[in-house]
Amino acid sequence: MSDATPISMPARGTRRGPAEAASLLRSSPRSSPGFSRTRSSRTRPSLAEPLAQIRRRSAALAAPHPALWGLALAVALLDAVWLRRVGIALAPFGFGVAAAMVAALLALAILFGPILSEPKLRAMALASASLIAVTVPIAVLHYLTATWALPLADARLARAEAALGFDWPAYLAALQAHPRLAWWLALAYHTSGPQVGLTVIALSATLRIARLWAYVRLFAVLLLAVVLIAALVPAAGPFVHYGLATVPDGSIETLGALWHLDALEHLRAGTLRTLALEDIRGLVTFPSFHVCLAVLTAWALAPIPVVGPLAIALNAVIVVATLGAGGHYLPDLLAGFVLSVTVIGGRAVLRGRRSRAPTLRPEPAPHGSRYPG
Repeated sequence: MSDATPISMPARGTRRGPAEAASLLRSSPRSSPGFSRTRSSRTRPSLAEPLAQIRRRSAALAAPHPALWGLALAVALLDAVWLRRVGIALAPFGFGVAAAMVAALLALAILFGPILSEPKLRAMALASASLIAVTVPIAVLHYLTATWALPLADARLARAEAALGFDWPAYLAALQAHPRLAWWLALAYHTSGPQVGLTVIALSATLRIARLWAYVRLFAVLLLAVVLIAALVPAAGPFVHYGLATVPDGSIETLGALWHLDALEHLRAGTLRTLALEDIRGLVTFPSFHVCLAVLTAWALAPIPVVGPLAIALNAVIVVATLGAGGHYLPDLLAGFVLSVTVIGGRAVLRGRRSRAPTLRPEPAPHGSRYPG
């Protein structure tokens, strides 16, 4: 202890001078910056944890892609301006229900994401919310583009169909002669919409999450592309062009055949004043979105054993059924097929370029996904 510097302790009650007190304060560990930060972090609540929670919640809602939510918002804003300009009011009930469904599904996505960690249920809820959020404003935009009242392209589509060697009235007569066949084809046609929900469930249940996100993104791209093309190439459909007032006997009436004509007439005449979500019907003739959706659904479900081959077969029937039950010209089907194959193939090309890029690392698979997209 002889080498140690003696520490003189002041006697109890001894008061230090100002200089000595300042020296001790400077040398005290309490005055060091590290101690100050530690003490302040204990006494004042840190913002790091709340910010981290916000980031986790927002990340749980980002898929299928943040740009998808931006697209839905942009189209909704465009709809609002356009509706005001043309004097069409929205019936609040249906759109309120859709908004409530999206909010509830997003809440479930948060619950099943960072809180309960249920990737299947999270994917199911988030994909459903995304599809609703994108489809509703694009559907309204579809109606608004009909107010342009551009010349109908039925005559051109019928000439192109004849040039391809297809006789649409003769095809409808064949369906009329075989009502049972017409009924089954129309039934297959009507499964197109429910297959969207089944695709979400199947891909979520098998943890093909990356493929599910791709399905939702491609659905949005195809729907918007079809609406924009149809806005420039409007048509009433072959039932109107060929003067046929009814669908084949024993068939199932569809939105694509005759039910859309009343709405189309009011939109083109500028006499529609209120738009209800439950009254929105497909006005598209060229290109056929049913064909786009059939190709996309078959592609999405193809890797799943048993389900994949069944989906491919069913959607091949839907493509054929679109002619009669959907009230489409043959060029509508061909254009829808080419458009869907182009969009799906374009995604594959982009993925291939990214994987070959030397400066980019492969994007990790989404949480909970066992299979590549």
